[in-house]
Amino acid sequence: MIYILLPAYNEEEGLEKLLVRIDRLAKTFFSEYKLIIVNDGSSDHTVQVIQTHLKEMPIELINFEKNKGITEVFMVGFKRVCKLGKDNDICITLDSDNTQSPFVILDILQKLNERFDLVVASRFAKGGGMVGAPFFRKLLSLGVAYLLRKTIPIKGARDYSTFYRGYRVGLIRKAFNQYGDNLLEGHGFSGMANMLIRLCSMTDKVTEVGLVLRYDLKEGGSGMNILKTVKGYLKLLYINIRKQRNIQLI
Repeated sequence: MIYILLPAYNEEEGLEKLLVRIDRLAKTFFSEYKLIIVNDGSSDHTVQVIQTHLKEMPIELINFEKNKGITEVFMVGFKRVCKLGKDNDICITLDSDNTQSPFVILDILQKLNERFDLVVASRFAKGGGMVGAPFFRKLLSLGVAYLLRKTIPIKGARDYSTFYRGYRVGLIRKAFNQYGDNLLEGHGFSGMANMLIRLCSMTDKVTEVGLVLRYDLKEGGSGMNILKTVKGYLKLLYINIRKQRNIQLI
């Protein structure tokens, strides 16, 4: 079973296009799948867009009345996947804003079928990149990626903050058993980076596939708070540098 987990916050335009593409993709290549969409208190027509696809697609909607942030969205979504799925099932996560092609799922599935446990759709892998990203956003992404790779190197992964990943459900379940609600500790992108670091300490079966982030196709506004995001990354770096120093002192 393939579970596709989508966060949605004011994504009526991007989500509509994404669902149409996923439906076409699934009918051709998937034998069995389920979409879990977490609406994070959207104030536009995101919920109505989802409702128009309920009869055509296997969608489960989790609806937050108020905006709780991406960390809570993924926390609730991953818990739901772990409740429904078996250890060898697959969970795919990606954005709902039309910047990430769902056809990269096919590349992720190919790697997972080669017995990898975690596959990152990476802007820094062969064939990856960014198109149309604002200068500051691009600078932040490149700077954070460089610092994380130098400070907390992960064999097999270079893109720490992208939401677009494929996981074996058993790995997520194992991580929840160890970290509980602290698995995604951090704010937004830094929380997802922290999750990646923790998961990669549990398995060495990690790899990447190329992703071209099409920021020029983005629908709707950005949900990223720049100051909180930078603060989250700095905290993540600080905590992990302290851990490394403590280990060296022992």
